[in-house]
Amino acid sequence: MTLGRNSKQLKHTIRNLVSSLIQHEHVITTPAKAKITANYVENLILKSKKHAAAGEESLKGWRHLLYGKLYNQDTTVDKTITEFVERYQHRPSGFTRQLKLENRFGDNAPQVALEMVDNEDRELLFWYIAKVVARLELQGLEPDVLTKKNIEKVTKYKKDGAKKFREVVAICKDNFFEDEENLELQPRFKNNTNGFNKQTKNFEVVPRE
Repeated sequence: MTLGRNSKQLKHTIRNLVSSLIQHEHVITTPAKAKITANYVENLILKSKKHAAAGEESLKGWRHLLYGKLYNQDTTVDKTITEFVERYQHRPSGFTRQLKLENRFGDNAPQVALEMVDNEDRELLFWYIAKVVARLELQGLEPDVLTKKNIEKVTKYKKDGAKKFREVVAICKDNFFEDEENLELQPRFKNNTNGFNKQTKNFEVVPRE
């Protein structure tokens, strides 16, 4: 897959996406780029786990190789061989997740959110499921089979996953469902501030066309 680029451009593009994903644990890109990036990151983490299990000498040699595979090496190399190895020590695979988004404004290109699973700051699916559970609980309804399966999916390998999930459910109740008489699915929201502040209340409704 060349993505309309020559080999040098493609290598730079994927290396940049991989480094950004490792550093920020969340990127938005096209499905084709996301697929290549996810495979690359999955392979790096599997190899990092293997070398970590093999001993310090093996890990030292792998660290040296990572400097040639990533950008922002002061952050990304150490994070790959320490934080990710520890976080995913019990997870055999599936270290990344893709979530389909609306098409990009302007050229209408398809987009996906590519994220590291079980991250602490910006795991979209974790928040999506928590918001669904918050609405169901306020309506006095039990989660269906699929929702229960998704709850297990996002909490199984996450450290203190069940406890953090309940905390996020409480936040969602306060931020998204203040009017308990109207608990239908709300319009999408646009944050008026930069960054990703999951507890802010300064949202405005964006009407759908």
